[in-house]
Amino acid sequence: MKAVILGKAGSTRVPHKNYKPFYAEMSLTDILLEKLVKVMNREDIFLSCEVKDFEYVAEKWGINYILRDEKYTQLATNTVDVVRNVCKDVPGDDDILYCSAMDPLFQDYENMFRIWSEVRKEHDSLNVIYPLKNYFLDQNHSPIGFGFGYWHKYSQYIPPIYQISWANEILTRESIDRCGYMVGENPYWFDAYNPTVDIDTEQDWELAQILYKYYREHDFS
Repeated sequence: MKAVILGKAGSTRVPHKNYKPFYAEMSLTDILLEKLVKVMNREDIFLSCEVKDFEYVAEKWGINYILRDEKYTQLATNTVDVVRNVCKDVPGDDDILYCSAMDPLFQDYENMFRIWSEVRKEHDSLNVIYPLKNYFLDQNHSPIGFGFGYWHKYSQYIPPIYQISWANEILTRESIDRCGYMVGENPYWFDAYNPTVDIDTEQDWELAQILYKYYREHDFS
């Protein structure tokens, strides 16, 4: 398996969020690489970025660097074009872990890879999702999975809805050719239970820092 990290330099809401210090002088990209090099060969890991200034990160970790066309980092570019063009720069024909550094609390790569080896013959992608059992209302303020009054359920009995982080997907090359997307035609849904924060704003960044510091210093237990 190869891994390609979506490590673009630009970010409109949190400038340089992939590369600025996040914890103990480590960036989010450093934190992701620290985890990946424990479960993958360094020569199979690729950092994709549109700016050569961050090639030093790849050199520091002994991994490969891909200078990405800036077009494929812009919000105006269709996601299908981004996926196909990022992945085509990764040599070989083996599966690709298509990942970003935006879920620093996810740790379960070893189990994720093990399960993929067991289900790959029946599935063309593995996608990390988070089951949520909360009291959600739809756009009409109607309960989702529970009811008001006599139809109230305790939270453990609410059927889950799922959040997808888009931070960790495994894709076959065939799926990339056919779908050009992070989810294949026949995905395997991998349930994750770690706390997660979608880092999209400065407030998200600060919350993620607090959570990461706590769980790291408590050995993620």
